[in-house]
Amino acid sequence: MPRATKHVGDALRDVPPREFVRARKAFAAQLAKEGKETQAREIRRLPRPSPVVWALNRAAVAQPRALNALIQAVDRLRRAQLGQGELRTATEAYRTVFETVVRSAVDTLHDGASAGSAALERRLRSTLLAAVTDRHLRADLIAGRLTGEQTEPGFAVLSQGPVPAEFLRDRPAPPRPTPVREPKAARAAPAPAERPGASRPARPGEADARRRAQLAGRAARQAQQAARALSRDAHQKERAARAAERELATLRKTLEKREQQSAALRVAADQAREVSAKAEERARSATSRTD
Repeated sequence: MPRATKHVGDALRDVPPREFVRARKAFAAQLAKEGKETQAREIRRLPRPSPVVWALNRAAVAQPRALNALIQAVDRLRRAQLGQGELRTATEAYRTVFETVVRSAVDTLHDGASAGSAALERRLRSTLLAAVTDRHLRADLIAGRLTGEQTEPGFAVLSQGPVPAEFLRDRPAPPRPTPVREPKAARAAPAPAERPGASRPARPGEADARRRAQLAGRAARQAQQAARALSRDAHQKERAARAAERELATLRKTLEKREQQSAALRVAADQAREVSAKAEERARSATSRTD
């Protein structure tokens, strides 16, 4: 994985999003004071990162080996689609390293005191998948300089969709055989395939073409099976996330009711104390008049 060159904005990478604007302003002012106006302008143009972008940038820089393993797994999965490897093994390897990078980024979110949620993690997964499958975004992620969240490109980018040209490996064409001149008598005789009832011999390259077609068909079927498995897994996680969100909404409503009841009881207690104090005052007044 190529090493990213140093950039002036890297100094703000570790700043949490809620503190970014203030830190950016102070850093730009410091650079301007030092006479580095060009760098100060670059800092002023930096957008405030979302929690997802901030966590992915920090995880990419903190875990370069895991990110490199994920990039290699993506490339291996794309080659497997073309019949250059076993698709099931490549898919499992991709899923394992993808989850490793996701966990690192989620841990970074928690360390930064960002409230985690199922929706936030879905956005993180979508942005990570888009970044590692796009060569321009991939370079930004390696450098820890993603600037915005991305929409998940879908599993087709790894299986049945168009494969970028850089993942296609041109194979050298087989050398053409040197033509051999045949005697006139031999050329005049009809070829075995031209005789009535004779079977046509296989043309050069037909066997390779049939094998490539078989490999492509097998890869397509394996890709469909893997896509269905991932789709089922995604649906299960989506249902679980919705159930958790519904449970959280119910708990919030219950808490709100409890808070309302507590407030009402506090008001009643205050009123009771006030009535008690007035009663005690009247009793003291009556006692003093009797004396």
